[in-house]
Amino acid sequence: MGYESLFQPIKIGRVEIKNRIGMAPMNINFTREGYISEQHMAYFAARAKGGTGLIMTEAIRTSIEGTNRTFYDNPHMWHPSHQKNLSELAETVHYFGAKIIAQMNIGPGPQGSSKKMGLQPIAASPVAFQVPKENVPKAMLPMIEKGEVYLSLKGEMPREMTKDEIHKETENFAKAARMGLVAGVDGIEMHAAHGYLLHSFMSPLFNKRTDEYGGDLENRMRFLIEVVRATRQLIGSKPVLGVRASSDEHMPGGITLDEMKMVLKRLEQEGLDFFHLSGGSYEAMKYLFPDEDGTMLNDGKELKKVVKMPIMASSVHDPDLAAKAVAEGMCDMIVHGRPLIADAEWANKVKEGRVSEIVKCKRDLICLMRLFQGLPGRCSVNPDFGRERYMPEYRRGPTKMSYWRTSL
Repeated sequence: MGYESLFQPIKIGRVEIKNRIGMAPMNINFTREGYISEQHMAYFAARAKGGTGLIMTEAIRTSIEGTNRTFYDNPHMWHPSHQKNLSELAETVHYFGAKIIAQMNIGPGPQGSSKKMGLQPIAASPVAFQVPKENVPKAMLPMIEKGEVYLSLKGEMPREMTKDEIHKETENFAKAARMGLVAGVDGIEMHAAHGYLLHSFMSPLFNKRTDEYGGDLENRMRFLIEVVRATRQLIGSKPVLGVRASSDEHMPGGITLDEMKMVLKRLEQEGLDFFHLSGGSYEAMKYLFPDEDGTMLNDGKELKKVVKMPIMASSVHDPDLAAKAVAEGMCDMIVHGRPLIADAEWANKVKEGRVSEIVKCKRDLICLMRLFQGLPGRCSVNPDFGRERYMPEYRRGPTKMSYWRTSL
């Protein structure tokens, strides 16, 4: 079939992206003590050079509190020194012809861990996550049960986040977003999916509060809306701002598609530029890391009925299905995770009619399990993943700066 729909430009806010193919945020453990590394830059350069129109960074922590409550080694953005390497990354991605959006995450919420700093996780309410075995992808379960990874089927008990902490982390996120934009990224994505902190406030499964941040949906989405407003107030209306959230928690008592429709309507009213669709949570991992293609597309089609802003969808590995999804209006962009780990040239191969040459992801989740072991990412079908920094074709050439960035 033809793939023309995947190679039409799209405008998100004021940013034009050359095609409908993006790279999803994925924790890959290439960070060095919170700083983006040379390996990071070469890794993203490979995907930009491979034809991907939009690069999204892995989740960047926006405060020291969120950083110290997780064992993941995410990039940081709560000190001016963190801006420098993000600026280098933005220049690298731009040099290779793609746009870049920085995903930012306030904190892990119920998925937090005391293993790094001995600090109890904080969340909407003192509700620990528990993962039913039937909700774990088959490739992951043996290592979890044997204790070979940091992740377990039962989380630590978090404490309820105070109002002062909510307000402080709201302020921290807005400052981090502005720092990222000054560093040169093209937009900011707020991580409110997968059971993390902002998700835990929206979810009736995790949010048992009795104050203005708990109860009905209006209260449960309050934290997210306040972060959006604080960020818009600090960065202005022009920079691209989006949210990634799970359209359906796929857990009894969790947030549903019908509720997310109402959340999206509200976010669009607040000036959001795009929505990045995901599914499930830690307690429903098989929806977050599905074994089948296109599991989120029906939700994307439903969400597009209620908002005008562009919607991005993940977990669509097959080029034929990806092209069909965009052509038929199930989503506006396909945002790849594992397929671009397996083959950095996915976009170029599709565009050039070399679909048969695509190195396909085996869905064995080695990339993910390495993360849960605290190790840098690797791939069973791509031996170059993790060593891109040694490959000269991914080195940035001379960069011409036409202006000094003084405003957003």
